[in-house]
Amino acid sequence: MKPIGDVSTGVEEREQSKLDVRANSTTVAQADSSGLTTNFAFRHPNTITGNVTIASDENCVMAGPITVEGTLTVNGTLVIV
Repeated sequence: MKPIGDVSTGVEEREQSKLDVRANSTTVAQADSSGLTTNFAFRHPNTITGNVTIASDENCVMAGPITVEGTLTVNGTLVIV
């Protein structure tokens, strides 16, 4: 779905294959096939629930401490800082 007009909060395709994540009319992150870029920081909860797999062709970085409630399978690379 491609909205018409400005999006103050939400996700909008601004260019082909590029998404802007907006909050209060400010772009807080951009995503494309290379990944996600922010102007500040990434945040995640202290507890990861469910089953998560990091594939052999993937890299993952988390900030600890982390509690995993489920199964975390690492076939690729996981770094916890």
